[in-house]
Amino acid sequence: MGFDLGAELAAVRGQGYDLHSKYLNPQLPRTLHTIGFDRDYVRGEGAYLYDAEGNAYADFLAGSACSRPGARTR
Repeated sequence: MGFDLGAELAAVRGQGYDLHSKYLNPQLPRTLHTIGFDRDYVRGEGAYLYDAEGNAYADFLAGSACSRPGARTR
């Protein structure tokens, strides 16, 4: 019996924000909820995320982890 990534992901579908809050950073799901980005995204393409109904959302948070607002270089 091998590892089935698809089955593992299906088992936790819809729990992403709860799992992120529990194991990683509890503030990020709160922030996403505040700005209306707390959707269950099922795929991404380019700069867009898509929910289960096929609605497209521009992913403005894509660079938030690699840019530090307020940081200065010397």
